[in-house]
Amino acid sequence: MTDMLAGHAIVEVLKAENVKAVFGLPGGHVLGIYDALYDTPSIKNYLVRHEFTAAAMAAAYFQLTGELAVCLVTAGPGATNLLTAVTEAYIGSVPMVILAGRGATDTVFRGASQEVDTNLIFGPVTKLALRVDRADLLVPALRQAFQAARSGKPGPAIIDIPRDLLTHKVNFSAYIPVGLPARISTQDDTLKALAAALHTAKNPIIIAGGGCVGSDAGALVTTLAEQLAIPVLTSLSGRGIIADDHPLSAGGMGAHRNALSKCLFAEADVVLGLGTRFEEMETNWRPGFVPSPGACYIQVDIDPTELGRSIPANIGIVGDIRTVIEALLPRIADVALPRGGFLTHPRTLNIKDNLGKIEAEYSEMPKTLPSGLLHPLNVIRRARAIFPREATTAFDVGCLAQHMAGGKAVFPVYQQRSVVSPSSFYGMGYVASGVLAGPIARPDKPALCFVGDGSFQMVLPILPVATHYKLGVTWCVLNDGALGSIRDIQEFGMKNRVIDTDFAYQPDFAAIAAGCGCLGVTVRHENEIDTALQAALEANRRGQAAVLDVHVSRERLQGTFDHYLFYGRAIP
Repeated sequence: MTDMLAGHAIVEVLKAENVKAVFGLPGGHVLGIYDALYDTPSIKNYLVRHEFTAAAMAAAYFQLTGELAVCLVTAGPGATNLLTAVTEAYIGSVPMVILAGRGATDTVFRGASQEVDTNLIFGPVTKLALRVDRADLLVPALRQAFQAARSGKPGPAIIDIPRDLLTHKVNFSAYIPVGLPARISTQDDTLKALAAALHTAKNPIIIAGGGCVGSDAGALVTTLAEQLAIPVLTSLSGRGIIADDHPLSAGGMGAHRNALSKCLFAEADVVLGLGTRFEEMETNWRPGFVPSPGACYIQVDIDPTELGRSIPANIGIVGDIRTVIEALLPRIADVALPRGGFLTHPRTLNIKDNLGKIEAEYSEMPKTLPSGLLHPLNVIRRARAIFPREATTAFDVGCLAQHMAGGKAVFPVYQQRSVVSPSSFYGMGYVASGVLAGPIARPDKPALCFVGDGSFQMVLPILPVATHYKLGVTWCVLNDGALGSIRDIQEFGMKNRVIDTDFAYQPDFAAIAAGCGCLGVTVRHENEIDTALQAALEANRRGQAAVLDVHVSRERLQGTFDHYLFYGRAIP
């Protein structure tokens, strides 16, 4: 047993829990922890310019690595600046541990500087929110935070630490880390029901969501699909769980669907949802976007409260995705295809034929519109052609609202844990901030983020962070001069009564980027796209971030028309 300052004991816990990254911004209330980090080379700390960025980076770090990161912020506004990004992580089941400073114990309830009930503010959007008023309880409380963040359905946890406690000495004995949680298995009878449904299914499909990524179940999802020649659709957070050039990868769901995935969904007699929620903004919870009434919907989720929450499930299974599939595979062995047999299966050939037609359709879309502005689809597809297959990719909400960047046929994704995506909270700028963690989590891979001009203006303080740490990120700003998806509602759904959604003045994003040490390029013409993307990629490879301000037309794909009925151009 060793006596040490409480701030140093906290860092010893982080070391024992194998924390490798701390994202934060120092303030007087947490300097005792920063002082201990000074002597801890095994933990890399990153200085953000706004605390929102810290939580977004911690979340993205987990999405890309499966490893929990820590946010370290000071009291009052330092903590509350995290709130939106922490809420996004909570809804997206992304774990992190937050260490937040607070006023000293002897000034509590007296209106001290930056005093606020942080634990009460964060309670609804964390799995655990504790205020600790005794130094000897800090280590046990921190262990509880790691346990809560990692176990079951993951999520954020926050420890609220009065500043004076960090200068107290505590007895620090051998710490037993929480480590990774045990995988949750499932009941034998539900596995029997699942296997029986697949045995008799004529047109089953798999919907793979973020729970598959969290379980690192990519290889098993692919194996299950291959054994029964089942087409796989992915939610936005499930992108990469099956490579988009795999013969059974059929596209997205909801607003990111294509003509093929729409048809497969309608014909499915068994829909196996693996770690997916059919959340509202992806599906609008409308017929055609969710399992048909005649289909058997099987939902597998680690969180029992999610079963049937959005869509009633015929069979609900609580369990870790990877563990459930491992237990399922022996039960379908008698109907499994021989190795490689899926390649010549009629359903596989149907996918190939239809995706070829979709690709031809997209290829024929105009690269430049009569207005002289670029078609955003052309920009996105050129980026896919130029950035390497293994690049980290991020889709901020502004681009997703037009249902372009998130779709398989538009921007294929090939690797699990290579995508930074928002949750259904859809905070603007959350992904554009989080992508900074890309080169940290995957240091040998460039990172590419599609972001709208509205979102990008919200998070400009990310640029000096990228330069500070030589983070090779490219932000491709699809600049249509408006809060595009909200303007759409005014234009198409409110008789063109447009107010406060057009930007009468736009910053020069390229100039701002250059002023922050990044490469900044403005793109207005088709013949400038490839040159700009190549320059950005080369800059990323030498550790320089890049901002491409690409002026695009307000074009919409059929998925947008289908998603929003008020467009009047939906196709059943």
